[in-house]
Amino acid sequence: MISISIYRNAKKNIEQFIVQGHAYAADPGQDIVCAAVSVLSQTTVLALHEIAHVAIEYEIENGYLKCKLPMNLMEKELYETKLLIDTMLLGLNNIRESYPQYVEIHDKEV
Repeated sequence: MISISIYRNAKKNIEQFIVQGHAYAADPGQDIVCAAVSVLSQTTVLALHEIAHVAIEYEIENGYLKCKLPMNLMEKELYETKLLIDTMLLGLNNIRESYPQYVEIHDKEV
């Protein structure tokens, strides 16, 4: 099972997200669920860093991705960050709806 955890602050802004686990929907290299989740989450990390130029902290390993956003983002950075992450969540929620036995999403306020 792939577990996706979204952590929001009191203003409902996302502070970090963690994607961990494997779907095991098919053999490695054939698993479209794992591939889809990986592409969405890793592309979002790349976009935050390369396009929005946000100084994120991230860690990517086999079956694990963590992305932490800096505190006190400027208004433009906050807008771009929200847009990118909301787009990622739209895709991840769509995958979860299609494959609920392989993906779970936890959206929490911390």
